[in-house]
Amino acid sequence: MGYYLVEGGKPIGGEFAVRGSKNAALPILAATLLAEDEVVLENCPMIRDFYLTLDILRTLGCRVELTGRTAVIDTRQIHDVKIREETVQKMRSSILFLGALLGREKRAVLGHPGGCAIGKRPIDIHLSAFEKMGVEIQEEEGLFYCSAPHILGYQIYLKYPSVGATENILLLAVKAEGVTVIHNAAREPEIVALVRFLRACGAEIYGEGTPSIMIEGVKSLHGAYFSIPFDRIEAGTFLCASAMTGGELCLSGVEKDDMETTIDVLEKTGCRLIFASDRLWMKPPKKLKSDFSLTTGPFPGFPTDMQPLIMSLLTLAKGTCMISETVFEARFRHAEELCRMGADITIADRVAQIKGCEGLIGAEVFGTDLRGGAALLIAALAAEGKSVIHGAEYVERGYEKIEHAFSLLGGSVRLME
Repeated sequence: MGYYLVEGGKPIGGEFAVRGSKNAALPILAATLLAEDEVVLENCPMIRDFYLTLDILRTLGCRVELTGRTAVIDTRQIHDVKIREETVQKMRSSILFLGALLGREKRAVLGHPGGCAIGKRPIDIHLSAFEKMGVEIQEEEGLFYCSAPHILGYQIYLKYPSVGATENILLLAVKAEGVTVIHNAAREPEIVALVRFLRACGAEIYGEGTPSIMIEGVKSLHGAYFSIPFDRIEAGTFLCASAMTGGELCLSGVEKDDMETTIDVLEKTGCRLIFASDRLWMKPPKKLKSDFSLTTGPFPGFPTDMQPLIMSLLTLAKGTCMISETVFEARFRHAEELCRMGADITIADRVAQIKGCEGLIGAEVFGTDLRGGAALLIAALAAEGKSVIHGAEYVERGYEKIEHAFSLLGGSVRLME
């Protein structure tokens, strides 16, 4: 259990190379189980969830070598199909090993997934689709025992464009008999990245980035070289920190199409943003402004992962903003902590009203999830005086040595163990 010690009031600015995406890397790591040869992944994020996922692969019998940001994974000696319960509880993305193991070994054992406490995230969508495709599922003492002697393609209609369910169905369908079509599929850039990786391994998939994805099952997949795309949430986090503290920031390694909604919101606050090739330059206004409404939703809507960071930013914006959270019902937990720093936020059910204040004051606050912890950290960078941000272990799940990055960009952040 660690915490961040932050001395606020210093501009965050300069140049920063955005690292590989957490939300893309984890499902791709699970997908390596389907390959029958070595997989080489470049631009991997050095974060806690990445290391946990590598441990899962090792436990299953995979050979894993990590050199710098490059991981070499050989799954040919896999000897187990059970994901340890303690691992599943730490990281929700471990549910993706269910589809990958069934596609590879036709059987899998998995506990109930855990992760951040941001609301209910049921897996009934996953399991319902699996059963339609021929998977037999039994639940005993909190474990799912799954077997699939014959995986068959099917027309899957998702009641909600769930990212996790779309990914899991993709992993199961690539080696199914026949054709699978996912209707109302998630369209996030991380879905596109997973499909591109699977295609590099020999999968036949069409329509990624649209509401309907078609998968023609193949008998086998081979190894591949693949580079993890940039982390759009990390990029947005650093942009918000810079805007809040009055610094000018240049990000490299980013793609405009994946960040349009975040850029749109930042421009509404008065920030000036310019794209040139894979570089994004931002200059904040002398005074941030709001007086607009914002609703989270599936891509291409505003990402729920960015909502806590934008809320922090809006605490210092002149005017009032309304944020409606439609994805996770418990994703406003950071709001009370922001108020302890002087923010003016009112919560009514799943709608937050943020009135801009003149300034934030350093305080001792507690992060209870990944993005909420990061939101408190950037608020502390903009606050007057010193702050203590508890819950560093949550932030470390998705940000690589964020204290070093902010310090290099002019901030004062220390991770205390």
